[in-house]
Amino acid sequence: MIFFVFSYNRGPHLKNCIESIETCAPDHQVIVYDDASNDPETQQILRDIETRHEVRRRDDKASGDQHGALYTNMQRAIESVEDDCLICFLQDDTQLVRQIDEQDLQFMEGYFEKFPSGGFLAPVFQKRITRQRTLDRFVYYEDRGVYVCEHRSRKQVAGVYYSDISVTRSDRLKAVNWRFVPGEFENEQQAKENFLEMGYMYAPFAMWLPNPPAYRNKKKSFTFRLAEIVNQAGFYPFRIMGEQSVKALRTRPTQQVPIAEDYLRIAVGGLKSPWIYDPLRRYRLLRKLAKLEDFLKKLTRKS
Repeated sequence: MIFFVFSYNRGPHLKNCIESIETCAPDHQVIVYDDASNDPETQQILRDIETRHEVRRRDDKASGDQHGALYTNMQRAIESVEDDCLICFLQDDTQLVRQIDEQDLQFMEGYFEKFPSGGFLAPVFQKRITRQRTLDRFVYYEDRGVYVCEHRSRKQVAGVYYSDISVTRSDRLKAVNWRFVPGEFENEQQAKENFLEMGYMYAPFAMWLPNPPAYRNKKKSFTFRLAEIVNQAGFYPFRIMGEQSVKALRTRPTQQVPIAEDYLRIAVGGLKSPWIYDPLRRYRLLRKLAKLEDFLKKLTRKS
C-alpha cells in the first residue's frame, strides 16, 4: 500500500503522522505532498522526512480551492501510480493508531476484488460529538463487512460515498476517469455517480487528531481565532493502541459502531471530552457570534 500524506504548515502534526506510519506500517511506501509550506519548523521537518521518504513540493499557489492545492495534489498522486495497488490518503492532522497487519490488507484487497463498484473505504473511527441520530445511520452490512452511512435526506453531505481520508485502489479511480475537484461535497457527488456507498471499516486504523489548529488557506475570522483559544487548539497525538485494545476493537458486536473516545487515548493530558475537530463546534454562543460576524461582513461589503 502507498500512503500519500498531504501537508501544509503543521510541522509537528506532519512529523507525528509520518512516525505513526513508520511504526504501524513500516513496510509500506510513504510519499508526502507539501502545499508550499513557508513555516521554518515545517520546512525543517520536511527536510528530515526527505532523508527517509519521497517529498513532493508544490511551489505555486495558483489553485482557488479553499483547501489550497489539496485536490490538485491528490490528483497528481493517483496519476503518479503506475502499478495497480491500494493507496491510502492521509493529511498532516491524522495518524495511524494501530498496527496494520495481514488481516487488514487481505480485507481491503478482498473488498475491492469482491465489489467492482466499490470506490472508497474509510479507515477512521466515528466521533463522539456526532449527533446520535447521525451515528444511528451507520449500519453494518454483513455481505460487505463494513458499515454504510444510510443517509436518505436530500441535504448535501459528504462521507456517504467519499472522504478525503480514505483507502482506494489506483486502478479503480482510473477506470472511471476520476478527477479530483475542489470541495469534499463535489467529490462526494462524483463518487455517488460512479461507486457504491463508502464502506467504513469494522476495525479502523486511522483517525483525525482532535482540536488541531487550522492552517490550510483558511482565513480565520475573529470568532474562529477566539474559538481556537477557548478550546485550546493544539497538538494532541494519540497513543498507539496495544494488543488488548485492538482485540477489543476486533471482537466487539457489529452493532457497536467504533467511537474514537472508546478505544483511543491521547498522549498528552488536558483535552476536554468529547473531542472536537472544529473549534466552533463545542459552544453554541461562539457559533452564533460567527454567524453575526459573517452577517456584518456581508452588510459592510454591500454598503
